Amino acid sequence: MIVGMAAVVLASCGGAEESTETTDAPDTNESVDTATTEDIGEIGAIDPFPDFPKGNLASAEGDYVLTPSVGWQEDATRDGAEDQTFIFYNAKMSKAGAEYSTVDFTFDGEKEIPNYMIVPIKSGQTAKKGDIVLTWWQSGSGMQRAIVTDDSNPAEPEVNYIDIDWDNPAKTDEGVGFGQRKEVIKPNSFQVLTSEWAPGTTVAVKNGADYKAATVISVNGSEVLTLGFAGKMASYPKADCIALPVVPNVKVGDMVQAPWVGTFKNVKVQKVDKVMGRVWTDDPFSDDPMVIPFGDIATNLPIK
Repeated sequence: MIVGMAAVVLASCGGAEESTETTDAPDTNESVDTATTEDIGEIGAIDPFPDFPKGNLASAEGDYVLTPSVGWQEDATRDGAEDQTFIFYNAKMSKAGAEYSTVDFTFDGEKEIPNYMIVPIKSGQTAKKGDIVLTWWQSGSGMQRAIVTDDSNPAEPEVNYIDIDWDNPAKTDEGVGFGQRKEVIKPNSFQVLTSEWAPGTTVAVKNGADYKAATVISVNGSEVLTLGFAGKMASYPKADCIALPVVPNVKVGDMVQAPWVGTFKNVKVQKVDKVMGRVWTDDPFSDDPMVIPFGDIATNLPIK
């Protein structure tokens, strides 16, 4: 659930729907994170979601983390978060605290932000072929889920970013579409996703008679903070969310639910690609199939 030059929404969960990737070329957070920010002293402590519980964070000094730019967090604190668009970028942990932690941002230096706005990435992880990992688009920008396609070096695996549209029209210099290219990622730069409710995974959030796709950012007790369609963040009662499996157990012909523009629809599975981490389904509004990333397929949503 991821907007801007890489307009992918997870959630990504980052990836929490059929992505809306509109990238024309790789970019970096350097080109996006340039907004002028007010001094934190003018708005008080950064706290975009003051009603969301603050808790400890499992992160150590020097670990990578994923978090939105300081400016967006300050804007949301001052003006309210409901209209703010958030993109999660990579940064480094400086000092983890009980409720707030100090993060070293690329351009803003060290700033203290609430733990619920930080997605930790534990250093020293290894991955095997077929694992789903949470990272960022390392030749572009923004939080991404990826599937490991080569584990010759488990600490620096080759991956395909599954939250970039499979048929994204932008191509590399070699003519490979961004959604189908493979890339070796840095050591200590990924978190292996193994369980539901983990940051970076997808939940289906009840919305009247429908369910909306959203990426988990933080879970604290009975509340879940999420990143949803178009980069909008919101918290929901955990009881209103259904966690989706990291890797779906589905086959051709199964009736499942998949997000269409962020809302889950009943669709039939046409193809499963376990190597590239995608499921092809019919599109309820088109003759062309939808290509849905692993992690965004549900099998038990009570929708008509």
